[in-house]
Amino acid sequence: MLALLLAAAAAAAAQSVSLLVPPAGPAREAWQALEDARYKDAETAFDRALAAKPDDPTLLLGSGIVARRLGQATKAKDALTRALQIDPALTPASLLLGTMLYEAGDLEAAIQVYEAGLVRAPGHPQMERRVEEWRKETALHSGFRRTLGSHFTVLFEGPAEETVASAAVEILERVYFRIGDTLQTYPSEPVTVVLYTQQQFRDVTRTPGWSGGLFDGRIRMPIRGGLGDPRELERVLTHEYVHALIHSVAAGGVPVWLNEGLAVALEPGGVARADREVAGSSALMPLNQLQQSFASLPADRVVLAYAQSGLAVQDIIDRVGTSSLMGLVADLGSGANFERSFASWVQMSFAEFERDWIARPRGARSIR
Repeated sequence: MLALLLAAAAAAAAQSVSLLVPPAGPAREAWQALEDARYKDAETAFDRALAAKPDDPTLLLGSGIVARRLGQATKAKDALTRALQIDPALTPASLLLGTMLYEAGDLEAAIQVYEAGLVRAPGHPQMERRVEEWRKETALHSGFRRTLGSHFTVLFEGPAEETVASAAVEILERVYFRIGDTLQTYPSEPVTVVLYTQQQFRDVTRTPGWSGGLFDGRIRMPIRGGLGDPRELERVLTHEYVHALIHSVAAGGVPVWLNEGLAVALEPGGVARADREVAGSSALMPLNQLQQSFASLPADRVVLAYAQSGLAVQDIIDRVGTSSLMGLVADLGSGANFERSFASWVQMSFAEFERDWIARPRGARSIR
């Protein structure tokens, strides 16, 4: 069962976690709810099972996975840490805890968790690869300076970038309240931002050349000439901050068009720019083809994908408001069925919404 969720981890673990799941009872119900992506049900079931067996490492692992999916970072880390204290060979717990510590900006602790995991699962390819990458990143960041805002930590290389870093903190603090007021949502933990040179950014993130920034637990962005274009700096910081906010609400994930679309819609001037870009295109892509990373798209379709996503999300906001949109995001992050959740929050089926949105006049075009 759990192999479907953590195949790579279970394959290298000293034991198969799926074999430890009993055939019946509360634990079985909990794992089944998790596999079915019914995360709220799974949370209740794991809590009930742990009440009877509070030191069962497999149940603690399951509880940690569910808490992670529900955006409950502290609960997830506590459960995974306890699971590893009881059973240090529980490789899936090491994998998830290390990832969460890395996302929280604690590279040293993340490396320690993976190094301890490798003692029990030597040669594990994912942990070995990530430890090597994290050590390189730690070495790079060891020479970085740090500036703090109320809700952000910004890392930058040296005196030459200090003015940009200070400007970034000021922008982010404004964005924090502007977006928070708009969505009535705020991140559950402080957000770390790392400013790189162009080459450092490419080396660390491995992103396509068209990427202006990245959120992978931290906001990462190339400086691109410092304050030569402050509007672009604000645009990219806003875009990536929205991703950080969505992640805090829906760590379980949402369709990429929804994630990117909300970031575009909330950028300064994002909707107007997206409207121009879509109006200049003769062929749109169905939104159901934009469920996964845009990195897989041909480079000449990426701008259109962002623009379409932004306008589609703005259309949802115009119809039902931001509170309903964030209700949809939270539901999807907790594992709700997309079609049912969309219809409930937007008051129409997704197919009806897309047909109606495509039909709106923005210049002569077709969909393919």
